[in-house]
Order: sequence, then C-alpha cells, then structure tokens
Amino acid sequence: WYQRRVRDLRMEKEVYNALQTVHQRVIGVKGSLQTFMRKLEHGGVYWPDVNENFSTLAGQLNFLQKALTKEDTPQLQNLVLLPLMTSTGTGPDTTLEQLTEGRIPYLAQESLPNYLRTKLDLEIEKKEHHVSTEVNRITEQNLQQQICDLNNLSDALSDIIQTSRDSWEEYSAHSRSSENENKELIKLMSALETGKGLRSSNRKRG
Repeated sequence: WYQRRVRDLRMEKEVYNALQTVHQRVIGVKGSLQTFMRKLEHGGVYWPDVNENFSTLAGQLNFLQKALTKEDTPQLQNLVLLPLMTSTGTGPDTTLEQLTEGRIPYLAQESLPNYLRTKLDLEIEKKEHHVSTEVNRITEQNLQQQICDLNNLSDALSDIIQTSRDSWEEYSAHSRSSENENKELIKLMSALETGKGLRSSNRKRG
C-alpha cells in the first residue's frame, strides 16, 4: 500500500509539472496569436512583420510539441477529468469564469455532459463519416488529375501575376518619363513667354 501511494504521489507530481509546462506554452501561443490578430485588425502590417509573427508561432508550437512528446511527460490523453463539484446557482460562477477566461461561465448538471463528452456529437460524427467516405472514393488516377489541375491553375495564376507586374512596371516607367517630359515642356513654354530661366548676356560689342 505504501509503495502504491508513493507511486501515485510521484505520478500526480509529474502530471502537475507537465500541465504547468503545457499551460505556459499555450499561454505563449495565445499571446502571440492575439498580438498578430490586433495588428491585422488595425492594419499597417507588412510582409516582414507577417514572416516574423509566423516564425514566432512556429517556434512556440515546436516547443509545445516537444513538451508534449518528452519521454518523462505523462500520457495526458489517458487521464480522466472529473469535476469535484458543480455550480449551485443559476447565475455565472465568477471563480470558474475567471479560471477559464470567460469560456465556461458556470458548470451545471445539465451542461456537464457536453463538457465531458468523449465522442463527437452525432451530427458532427455523421459529417465526419461523410467526409471520410468521400475521401476514400477518390482513386489514385483522380488524385493525380486533381494535382495536375491544381498545378496548372497555380502556373496560370503565376503567369497572370507576372504579366500584371511587368505591365505595372512598364506603366510606372512610362509615367515617370512622361512626367519628366512635361516638366521640360513647361520650362520651355515659360522661357518663351516670360523669359524665365534664360540668362542674359552682358558681353559688349567690339
């Protein structure tokens, strides 16, 4: 009995430490996502910023995956989560709402099965089964044809983008050239009409 108790206590400590590590990693990912979303909502996001945010998220997700797949990390998916008590009142439970950051306002007996559900809802399960059936119907030949069509579409889009870019660069160069020609024409007209820009000669006749 004593050895089993010691083993249980050690297991509880390992689970607690693993959950703390995963929780911190998830908080980091969540913070990066919120920062990125705020930048997108307020506009003014440039491509280098997008690359930097995605690199940060990729690194954080990599650390999270390593924390979940470490050898000394318990198999969290094999653990069972059971609430010790449910909400007594009909209104929101402020403590629970604060702990879950507003995701679960109260935990009543009628809503408890939805939170502890281990299988998908019947409607969702039917949709997932339908999608799986449609995927299994695709033959290798159809798959290769779809890949070929997608590659052709990507090539066509790339050609359109490149052509539009070349046309824009040509138009921009022509606009700059026309602007310079207009400036020279304005200077010439001003010189003919008002003598502006002309230098007078002070040389004396011999």
